[in-house]
Amino acid sequence: MVGPGSGVKVMRRFVEEPRAVDAVVVVLATWFVLGGYITAYAYVHTAGTILAGPEKAGFTTVTAAWSLLTLYLFAGFALGLRRGRAWNRSLPDGQTGTFAAALIFGAAWIVDDAFWSPAFGVGGVGLDSLFTPPHLVEIAAAAIMVSGPLRAAARRGEAVASPVTLTSAALLLSVLTFATQFGHPLIDPWPARDYEFEGAAVKWIGENMGMAALLAQTAILAGTGLLLNSAFKLRPGSLIFVFTINGILVCITKGHFALLPVPIVAGVAADAWVAFTARRPGRPSASLCAVIGGAYAFAYMAEISLLPAGTSWGASLWAGAIIACTMLSWLMGRLLRAGLPAAIIEPYLTLAEESMPERWTLDPDSTAREQLIRSALDDLGTPEALGRSPLARLPSVSRGGSAAAELRALLVDVISELAASPAPRDAEAGHLLLDYYVRRVGSHEVIMERLHMSRPTYYRRLHHGYELVGNRIDQLSVANRVPVKE
Repeated sequence: MVGPGSGVKVMRRFVEEPRAVDAVVVVLATWFVLGGYITAYAYVHTAGTILAGPEKAGFTTVTAAWSLLTLYLFAGFALGLRRGRAWNRSLPDGQTGTFAAALIFGAAWIVDDAFWSPAFGVGGVGLDSLFTPPHLVEIAAAAIMVSGPLRAAARRGEAVASPVTLTSAALLLSVLTFATQFGHPLIDPWPARDYEFEGAAVKWIGENMGMAALLAQTAILAGTGLLLNSAFKLRPGSLIFVFTINGILVCITKGHFALLPVPIVAGVAADAWVAFTARRPGRPSASLCAVIGGAYAFAYMAEISLLPAGTSWGASLWAGAIIACTMLSWLMGRLLRAGLPAAIIEPYLTLAEESMPERWTLDPDSTAREQLIRSALDDLGTPEALGRSPLARLPSVSRGGSAAAELRALLVDVISELAASPAPRDAEAGHLLLDYYVRRVGSHEVIMERLHMSRPTYYRRLHHGYELVGNRIDQLSVANRVPVKE
């Protein structure tokens, strides 16, 4: 029989354990985004008419999901503060931004209802409603809210994208496609001969709109695939999962579910390419983007052509659309993978190197050793800073993947080994490092109380833990014959 204490532990787990928090956030965020697309259906499904039933259902779903998400994160934030954590560590990594974005979303909503709409008379349908300043703030805040689990997984250095991470990425993609719904080929199939507005517009307007929509959405889709493949190892079916979720949400807008196979085919092609290139060193970037863009455009044009009414576009434009989407996606992959020009980032790298302590050394009396270890442990939740640590440059740490992720995994493994050590002193040192740096239970004072240590004993164990971690890194360096400074 489960007692009250067990129930409290379960509740605390869902507001303290990072992966449990991610799961709750992604469930509420899914309903939040779904409500947004139901609202979009009410506004755009029938030209010039707002459908009252779907509008009410959509707004109710958005309001309920946002309210529950905000209250849930507030409870976790308050509990973290009560346990003695700093405000920016009260929630798990990545979720402090989610909480702030939820508050901004609510503030923008209040401003929209109480000031903007009454003052400017904004209403009706179309871009006049979608692109008001408060609505743009809400869209930006929504993107941060739904991407919280994705950011959290990246900050923790997770190597493999979990279903929660992939769902968060799909929701982020869906927020972007919601903001650009006026130019989406699954919402407005301009190439289709029986599209309701195809004959009402001048022919070149339909071609321009259709081509612009294909180019924009294939670029967004390719960018999403590149983001996931660069940050995580993708299991088979990962991109199918992400693109299908987004396709379902987008098709809700005007009910064009006959076009749902298009994103599914793009996901199949992308996953197949990731699997095929896994035998080669490195990860595909530009080629993956090109596969996504080309597969999406080909599947779209092929399906439009196979529909009973067919397409109004000629064969030349049909083929040109596919080639253009492939080329644009490939170019985007090249540019994003390349990053900033060396001339821009070199000064910052120089400054960073000047401010860093000595390189790793086997000398146990060196004062730099403890400083390097402490700095790396402080940056466990910040991949950008952790990747700049001199420890990340050791060949025994970086093996061709993400240096930050591999260094974090190494440090966590070493600390976990210490915590399981049969020597009581070493195990105590491992436990406090685990609680403070990995689990982020709270401040030093909180962990002292948690482990029943006096202040002098606590700090002796802390410095002993740094020493043990350094010794383990020495062993790895020698085992792998890493050249280090003597």
